[in-house]
Amino acid sequence: MSFSGDETVTSMRKFFGSAQIFSLSSGRAALWLILKAQSRLKPGKKEVLIPAYTCPALASSILKAGLRPALVDITLPNFGLSVEDLQRAAGPDTLAAVIVHLFGFPANVGEINKFCKEKDIFLIEDSAQALRNPAVGSPGTMAGLEGDAGFFSFGRGKPLSVLHGGVAVFGSEDIFDSATAIFKDLTAPSMTAAMEYAVKLCSYLVFSHPRFYWIPEKLSFLHLGETIFEPEFEASKGLRFGRLIFNEMAHLVNEEQVIRERNSLWYGEAFNGLRHVVRPPVLPFPYLRYPLMIRETELRDIILNELRSQGTGAALYYPSPLNTLPGLRDVLQDPRVYENAEKISKQLITLPVHSGVTPRDLEAIKSIVLNAAATWSNR
Repeated sequence: MSFSGDETVTSMRKFFGSAQIFSLSSGRAALWLILKAQSRLKPGKKEVLIPAYTCPALASSILKAGLRPALVDITLPNFGLSVEDLQRAAGPDTLAAVIVHLFGFPANVGEINKFCKEKDIFLIEDSAQALRNPAVGSPGTMAGLEGDAGFFSFGRGKPLSVLHGGVAVFGSEDIFDSATAIFKDLTAPSMTAAMEYAVKLCSYLVFSHPRFYWIPEKLSFLHLGETIFEPEFEASKGLRFGRLIFNEMAHLVNEEQVIRERNSLWYGEAFNGLRHVVRPPVLPFPYLRYPLMIRETELRDIILNELRSQGTGAALYYPSPLNTLPGLRDVLQDPRVYENAEKISKQLITLPVHSGVTPRDLEAIKSIVLNAAATWSNR
């Protein structure tokens, strides 16, 4: 059966509201395909602008596409690309800019899109963390579908996780046609890859109960919780089995979003008026994880260590700006201090909001944060 005639792909097209999609082995493979397609259209341009605070996989995709990553600072409190810094960084060699909807917070694409069109720069939306979240300023549009192209990921920790696959979505007919020629030559997943995926999926499902979280963390082949710069990775067509699982679970997205939004609002109320804490904006849609900023890094670390010791699911997220990350530091050779990226890496804690978080978990997290803050204030 061809890709275009596969009913699993047809279902995904309906889910994303676009006929111009490709199913790939991962989100970073989807970004790689988009960039390869764009670079064929504008072969003289080699630079791709990305947030200074983001997943290093973006840089991996750029390098694999034979292009050069360059950094732009973010804005706070909405975590999107800084328009002013983007304007500073963009030049005649800039092929594309990638805007990331971090934590599920849809960035305001409008102003950035306008600038990119003026400068003949492609705009790509990284919506790996914002599946089904509404686009800002475009009623009825889903984040990821406003730019020239966008991509989604279904790996662990994403809004809908099946531990495999990603989708590239195209708003530009020219880029889609260019990507089609590349996609046709990609390898199909082997039977071995399908079997490995089945084992990985079963292992995760068996040990995903909170009481067993420590077990999958010990299974190195799952690569859980890692923030690694990998310049080489597989870019292939997505597994049909993975698409089948995605389509079977797609109906759960709306229900999960309601729970995430409710828990996000709960945190906002719980930490209202706390002097050492900066809450994120209250949203009419869910965060993927609730981003809580602690003004003092030392206090942040105290709170984080206590939250971790109690198994709450709290985490840092990305450890540092990309230009200071081991591996990427040598690639980027960028000594600049990105003020907001640096700030968020030193102050951020992300809290779980998914459907597995119980009222007892929420109260435990609240108690830890409030007690630590009170102790800090009374020193």
